[in-house]
Amino acid sequence: MIIRCIAALMAVPLLAFSQSTKEGVVVQRQDGGTFLPLPGVTVQFVPNGPGTRTNSDGRFLIAVAAGFDSIEVRHVGYTTRRYAVQDDMTRVVLDLVNVEGRAVTVEAEQSSITSAPVKTERISSRDLTKAACCSLAESFEKSPTVEVSFSDAISGARTIQLLGLRGTYTQLLTEAVPAVRGMEIPYGLDHIPGPFMESVSISKGAATVSQGYEAMTGQINVEYRKPMSSEPFYLNMYGNTLGRAEVNATSAIVLNDELGTMVMAHGRTFNGEVDQNTDGFLDMPKFRQWNLLNRWWFNNDDIEVQVLGRLLRDGYATGQMGASFDDRAPRDDRFAMRTTIDRSEVFAKVGLLDAFDAVEGSSVAIVANASWHDYSSFFGLRQYEGRQRSAQVRALTALPFRDDVSMMAGLSWQFDDVAESILDRNLNRWESVPGIFAEVTTKPFNGVTLIGGMRVDEHNMFGTFVTPRVHGKWSMTDYTTLRASAGKGYRVPTLVAENISAFITSMPPIIETDIRPEVSWNYGVSITHVMEVFGRAVTLDAELYHTEFNNQLVVDFDAVPGSVQFRNLGDGRSFATAGMVQALMSVLPGLDVNVAYRRVDNRTTFGGKLMERPMFSRDRVLVTASWALPDDSWQIDATWSYHSGGRLPSTEHLTPEHRRGDAFPGFARLNGQVQHRFSDFDVYVGIENATNFFQQDPIIAPERPFGPHFDAAMAWGPTDQRFVYLGFRFRVP
Repeated sequence: MIIRCIAALMAVPLLAFSQSTKEGVVVQRQDGGTFLPLPGVTVQFVPNGPGTRTNSDGRFLIAVAAGFDSIEVRHVGYTTRRYAVQDDMTRVVLDLVNVEGRAVTVEAEQSSITSAPVKTERISSRDLTKAACCSLAESFEKSPTVEVSFSDAISGARTIQLLGLRGTYTQLLTEAVPAVRGMEIPYGLDHIPGPFMESVSISKGAATVSQGYEAMTGQINVEYRKPMSSEPFYLNMYGNTLGRAEVNATSAIVLNDELGTMVMAHGRTFNGEVDQNTDGFLDMPKFRQWNLLNRWWFNNDDIEVQVLGRLLRDGYATGQMGASFDDRAPRDDRFAMRTTIDRSEVFAKVGLLDAFDAVEGSSVAIVANASWHDYSSFFGLRQYEGRQRSAQVRALTALPFRDDVSMMAGLSWQFDDVAESILDRNLNRWESVPGIFAEVTTKPFNGVTLIGGMRVDEHNMFGTFVTPRVHGKWSMTDYTTLRASAGKGYRVPTLVAENISAFITSMPPIIETDIRPEVSWNYGVSITHVMEVFGRAVTLDAELYHTEFNNQLVVDFDAVPGSVQFRNLGDGRSFATAGMVQALMSVLPGLDVNVAYRRVDNRTTFGGKLMERPMFSRDRVLVTASWALPDDSWQIDATWSYHSGGRLPSTEHLTPEHRRGDAFPGFARLNGQVQHRFSDFDVYVGIENATNFFQQDPIIAPERPFGPHFDAAMAWGPTDQRFVYLGFRFRVP
C-alpha cells in the first residue's frame, strides 16, 4: 500500500499544474508621504490557508494555493488588508490602527464570481442581509448556483441541489473543515444560523483533494464571524406572521493584540398549526432549536491557533393536526412524527508560518476535528435511531519550490462510527481511512494556471480509493476567463438519514444487503466575460458540467410497484448534465440585477429503464434585483424564480382515486425585502412566497395515514404559504 501511495504522489507533478507565486513588499505610511518597510508581517491565504511573513526588508514570497481566492495582509497594531489573488500586490501599504487598538479589516466589494482558478461563487456578509437568512438553507435564496427544497411533505428536512444533483454529493465545510455529512445532512442546513456566518463560498466541480475524497459536484465553505474583526456585540431578532420567532446574539472579546474569543448564541421556535391545503397534515413542522458556539483565536505572526466548539439541540413535531412535542412514542390513533437531534462538535487548528528556513514562504498546519451526533425519530409506527461519531486529523504543508511551481501535500485520517436502526434492521459501519495527498501548482504560460491533485486513501471496508483532480484557468484577456476541471469522487452513503423521506410512506423498503460506496467522475467548463454597456459593468457567464456515476445508491420507486428499493446502480447508468448562463448587470447607480437560466438533464436507471430522476425540475430561471441609495440608508431586494415541471414516479399500482399523472407542473415564487439602516441599527421587513403558490397534494392518501397507499414522499414543490416577516439588527461598534 505504501508503495502505491508513493507511486501515486510521484505521478502528481505530471498531472498537476498551478499558479505562480505572489511577491511584493509591505510598507508603513509615514508623515510627509514617505514609506518604511515592515518586517514580520503575516501574508496568508483566507480562509485559513497557507501563509508566510515578510523578511527584514519587508519583502514576501508566497506560492498561490489552489482553492483560495483572497490574500490577507495583517500585522499587530496595523489595519488589515485583503486582496483578490489576481490583484497587484507589488506594494502593500499598512496604516496604524486608529480605533482604540482594534484591527480594521478593509475588503473591497467584488463580483459574486471570484477570480479563483476553481469556479467559485461568493456570498458576502452584505449579501446575507439581503434576505431573512435565518439559516444557511435560506442564504441561497438569491444564488443561481444552489437550490434548496424540502425533502418531503412532513419531516421539515431540507436538501440542496448543485449541478443537478442532491446536496449529498456536495461537500459542506465550516472554516474548511468537513461539517455537514452523513447523519447531519437532513437538517444540517438549518443548524448553521445566518447571523453566525461571515461569508459563504460555493465552488463547482472537482474540488481540492486536501479536504478528502467526498466532494463530487463541488464544495460549500462557511466562514463564521471572527473575534478580531467583529463588533463587540451583535443582536438579530426575527419574527413572521405564521408565528416563527428567532433570536441571535454574538459577542467578540479582544483580550490583547494576539488573543481573542467569540461567543455566538441562537434560538428559534415555531409552534403554529398551518394546514392551508386542508389535508389534515401540518404544512410546516413545529420546531425548537438552541445553538451555542464559542471560538478562540491566537496569532503572534509566528504561530496561529484556532479552537472552535459548538453544542446544538434541535427538535421537530409534525404530522397530522394536533402533533405535539409531548408525543414521545409512535401512536396508532394519529400519524405523528417526532425528531430530536443532539450534536456537539469541536475543531482545532495550529499553523506555523515560515516553517522551513530553506524554503521561503513555506508553512505547516495541523487540523483536527470531532463530532458526536445522536438522531432519534419516529414517523407513524416506524421508529428510527441513529448515532454517528466522527473524527478527522490532517497535517499539511505548503512548499513554494520556485516562482512558477509550488506544492501542497499532507496526510489525513478519517474515522466514522455510524449506527442506524429502522424496522428491525441495523445498518452499522465502522470506518477508518488513512490517506495521503498532494497538489501541485504551476503557471506554464502567461495567463494560464493549471492545478493538479491526487490523493490515495485506504478504506478498511472498501479498499483503496484513488482520487485524481485537475483544474485549468486561462485568462484569455483582461476581461475573459476560461476554466475547466475534471475529477473523481467517492462517498459512503448513510442510507436512512440521507433518504428519510423515502421511509415516510406505507411502502415497504427493499434494501440490498451489500451497499457499496458511490463513485463518480465530474467534468466541467465555464467562461466568464466582463464588459461595459452604456458605461455600466456587465458580467456574462456560462458553464456546463457533467457528472457520471460508476456506482450510486439508487432509491427506486419504479422497480417494484408498491415498494421502494435501495440498491447499487449495478449495470445501469446514472448521470447529470447541468448547464447555466447568467448575466450580472449594474443597470443604474445603486441598482444591480442578475438574470440566470439553468437546464438539467438528470437520468438514472429505474426499473431497468434509463429515466429522468423524479421530482427534479428540468429548468430554472432566477431574476434578482438589489437597489440601494447612495448613502446606503435604504435598500430594496427582490427575487423571482421559475421552476419547470418534471417526472413523477409511477402510481399505476394505486387505486384510481390516488393515482397521479406522469409529470408535475412548473411554478414560480416571488420574495422581497426592504431594509433601513441607521448608524448602529437596521430594521427590515419582507415577504416570502408573495404569489402564495404551494403544492396542493403533497401527500397521497392523507385520509388513511396507516393505510396501504399513504405516501408523503411525493413533494415536488413548496408547501409553505405566503408570510410577512419583520426583524432588526443591532450592533455595538
